[in-house]
Amino acid sequence: MPTRSLDWRTIILAIFNILSALIAFGAAVLTAIYSVIQPAFSINTYKGPAPFEAILLASTLALVSALFIPAAYYNIRQILEKDIPAASPKPLNVWQGSLLIAAWIASAVLAQLFFNDEALKWFSAPFYLLSIILPAYFLLRLATSGLSAGSRLRIWSVLSTGMALGTSFAIVAEIILVILGLAGVVIYLLIHPEQAPIFQQLADKLTSASILDDVIAAAGSLISSPLTLLAALLFFSVFTPLIEETAKSLTVWLMFNHLDSPAQGFVAGALSGAGFGLLESLLASATPDSSWAATLLVRGMSTMMHILAASLTGWGIASYRLNKRPARMIGMYALAMSLHGLWNASVVMIFFGGMRVAFNSGSSDPLGLVMVSFSALILITLCFALPISMGIFNRIIRGKVSPPSLITDTANQEGVK
Repeated sequence: MPTRSLDWRTIILAIFNILSALIAFGAAVLTAIYSVIQPAFSINTYKGPAPFEAILLASTLALVSALFIPAAYYNIRQILEKDIPAASPKPLNVWQGSLLIAAWIASAVLAQLFFNDEALKWFSAPFYLLSIILPAYFLLRLATSGLSAGSRLRIWSVLSTGMALGTSFAIVAEIILVILGLAGVVIYLLIHPEQAPIFQQLADKLTSASILDDVIAAAGSLISSPLTLLAALLFFSVFTPLIEETAKSLTVWLMFNHLDSPAQGFVAGALSGAGFGLLESLLASATPDSSWAATLLVRGMSTMMHILAASLTGWGIASYRLNKRPARMIGMYALAMSLHGLWNASVVMIFFGGMRVAFNSGSSDPLGLVMVSFSALILITLCFALPISMGIFNRIIRGKVSPPSLITDTANQEGVK
């Protein structure tokens, strides 16, 4: 067998995935230990996660650790010049898709039912994990239907890199954006010092509030302000999609010179988006409450949104690689960011509309009701449109490529290339 040329990225990926798996597993163990010993220490001044929440977080970290292991394994095989089999997912038929959707909804409902029972809530973690994993798997199957997904090395390397690199980049960028926003507020107060007492009064109310209802009441005037709504829409519906769609596409750019067809970029983008969406949704839904089932279902749909949006940018990047014309790439980025922005705007409007209704519980608030109803309708429409759109885009790509142009088994040459 001829000797393969070892890419330096394979070595980096092997080390990175091993370290990531070990760090996530170590954090899971420490969190689980905390959940056991925390009840023995009644330190009222320390408000850490409750033992049950710590168990959920530990299960999340354990799953994240497990997701890094296959990438590490196949990169090591690549270094040792061992054969790497191709991944050949079968097309998803209607019955399989229906079963996955039913299992996803059932998992979310069971997680809520188990959580509501004091004795059974400790067994809700598997259902919580499934309610996030299943919608991601469902949409990935739709994305890769009829398209060879490449070697298992590429599949797992792209997934793990999207999960780690994309999420890390987005977190850092969004923190910087928040810092810049706070700096802007400080500059505004320096220019308009007469406004400082208003901010100080609000801060005093928030810090003195002892329960959530008091916090909401104290923040009522701020939340009902049109400027606050505008700022939230600007952050979550403009800047956040810009940052996160850029972050999810980084993995596809890393393998830019090895994209041989638009289908490769489409599948790679979907995988990167799945890694990003899984980690975000797992962490965002690890704090259960009376509406946990609804949260899990929405987070599952949010993961699907991330997958679809990232697959579009991956498609655009691969098209640019092949024809050197940026028009489709720019169009796909714009479409992905618009989808992401519309999703986030709907969630923001539901939140602010709901707060308006809550603050005016003694009287009707037509504007708040309209905000909630209209935004909920958009969100529900998007939920149905996501899998349909993925199927349409997949069919378009399959119709434009000939069998030799599909992602073939390049196991002997692949990493995140």
